[in-house]
Amino acid sequence: MTAERTLFAKVWDAHRVRDLPGNNALIFIDRTVVYELLGPPAIEQIETRYGGALYDPRRLVAVNDHVVPAKDSSTAEQAQVLRTWARKRGVLLYDVGENGICHVLVPERGLVVPGSTVVCSDSHTCTLGAFGAFAFGVGSTALAGAMLSGATIVARPKVMRVFVRSRLQGGATAKDLALGVVARLGFKGGTGYVLEFAGDCIAALSMEERMTLCNMAIEAGATTGICAVDEVTISYMRGREFSPGGEAFERAAAAWRTLVADDGAAYDAELRIDAGELVPTVTWGTNPGQSAPLEGIVPHDAEPAALAYMELEPGTPLRSIALDQAFIGSCTNARIGDLRAAAAVLAGRKVAIPTIVTPGSQAVKRQAEREGLHDVFQDAGALWTHATCGACPGLSTGVLAPGMRCISSTNRNFPGRMGAGGRVHLASPVVVAASAVMGRIASPSELEAPVLA
Repeated sequence: MTAERTLFAKVWDAHRVRDLPGNNALIFIDRTVVYELLGPPAIEQIETRYGGALYDPRRLVAVNDHVVPAKDSSTAEQAQVLRTWARKRGVLLYDVGENGICHVLVPERGLVVPGSTVVCSDSHTCTLGAFGAFAFGVGSTALAGAMLSGATIVARPKVMRVFVRSRLQGGATAKDLALGVVARLGFKGGTGYVLEFAGDCIAALSMEERMTLCNMAIEAGATTGICAVDEVTISYMRGREFSPGGEAFERAAAAWRTLVADDGAAYDAELRIDAGELVPTVTWGTNPGQSAPLEGIVPHDAEPAALAYMELEPGTPLRSIALDQAFIGSCTNARIGDLRAAAAVLAGRKVAIPTIVTPGSQAVKRQAEREGLHDVFQDAGALWTHATCGACPGLSTGVLAPGMRCISSTNRNFPGRMGAGGRVHLASPVVVAASAVMGRIASPSELEAPVLA
């Protein structure tokens, strides 16, 4: 009799080519995503050592996304290497004008399939675990291996069940849930685990919200996050550019519905959270686990090194912290739902500090413009940009100067993350929008009635 399996175990078993010594296995990879910063080293290895051989070009996706358009000769060269190689080898390419942050673009085009395996040389590939996929970041050498052989060697992670009961309420969002998970586990508390999200709260989340949650699994040190497939997943997949159509879709959906944990499946660890207890949250320190309720204070037991870098004192009310910039964007919170929520806060109001809004893909940008959201942002005084990673990793389109303090809808606040010496506070898009209006960390509930034209 087959033992009850976790969701992760089902995906792992379906892709295990062979077991290897040391708890390792050779895992078949369904989709490899290559972008312009860390893709060229893998491309060079394959071109120079193996004559450009690829296991199956149809399983690859190339995306210029981190610095788009290029900001200097170096980034232009990286983008050119990627596009030239993709065209030469018959690899699907998303370039300037039709690009997007890869973790936003891949699902919106239907290029991630429930129950599949996905690798990319970016740690936030875990975003795609929202689709019941085993999606994880790898280095350039492992990326080259996956491109060349269609497989990679992986140490089998343990599985932690993160059970979230109840519903988000009181202004709390999926970003606040993600920050709550990281805070409870600690910055490295998920190391060696896959976080398998479950519970009625997860079932109630949209696919965009599940992507936000899985996106930040890596911020707790986890290998990835993963969510069960349900009708929300299947509805999202229906009609996507690369999804099957007609009867083929229904057959695929029937198989996808089996991608749930078996009753009685055993886990290596468990974290339980009551979503009803979550509140809007903001980080105060130098990693995503150092956060507190928006209405709260910098903790009295805060890490001294983090306080020194952020130039904060214990006991400081978070709502008293003045800001120099606000940023809404990234693979965490720059999908159409995020932009709608931020626009609802900014409508009829003016920002008090430089505010940058960067959509997660050109498709999201066009949808937002069809809905007039770009006018809302620009009428408020915010800069509406093209799709790129840009400001999030401190590469372009909003880099911070030393000492600048920014509130951001992104996923990381490490020292120097958005620019050398810059200070970053992570929050949801609605909190970022409200803070942009107030010029300090703020909640939408603090705002006066908007001034309507």
